[in-house]
Amino acid sequence: MEKNTKIIFDKNTVEFVTVAAEFCGFLERAPQISRRSFVDKSLKLLPLLYLKASLLPQGERMDEFDPELFVTEGDYQRICGGIAALLGEKDDYLEVFLDDMAYSDTPIKQNISEGLADIYQPLKDFVCVYQLGFEQTMNDALVICREQFAEFWGQRLVNVMRALHTVKYAAGAEDEEDEYSNATLHGDEEFDENDLYEGLEAGEDDGFGDRWE
Repeated sequence: MEKNTKIIFDKNTVEFVTVAAEFCGFLERAPQISRRSFVDKSLKLLPLLYLKASLLPQGERMDEFDPELFVTEGDYQRICGGIAALLGEKDDYLEVFLDDMAYSDTPIKQNISEGLADIYQPLKDFVCVYQLGFEQTMNDALVICREQFAEFWGQRLVNVMRALHTVKYAAGAEDEEDEYSNATLHGDEEFDENDLYEGLEAGEDDGFGDRWE
């Protein structure tokens, strides 16, 4: 057991948990953030999240039962709906990197909001398990999250990044009037990678331990 649980205290694991917690808290605050700031910060957080996930140590399951799940369908819809309302007409994009493309000759319409919610769900479940502090379930949650990254949400992440890049840099995008441009809440503040590593026990309200009511 000691060998297996060492991965939950690995430096790369701790950094991943920190970034994952920041990402979840950021999406939960989406309705309070301007569209421009949301897109800008997403394009900073997503590649960092991908990098940290790709560095996670490999481990083995210790229990035959899956860890508890925290995100409900209502939670998923709340995250998805909040982002969709923020992005408006910019939420839709065409995607070719989908399993369904095997049966289609044309790109399939996707939503940035749904892609981000698909990433949020496994990460929030993972972060909430980590907050409980039980080493065996922490280990299994980490192993599952790493597997899900390889099989599902890692691809969602890179797909959404491409769509967000288009929103930010498409011709005329900078000249469009941002209806939320006067927002000055926490989500509009500049940050860098060092801000994410101030410590998991620093008491930052970034959605790390928050559970939906």
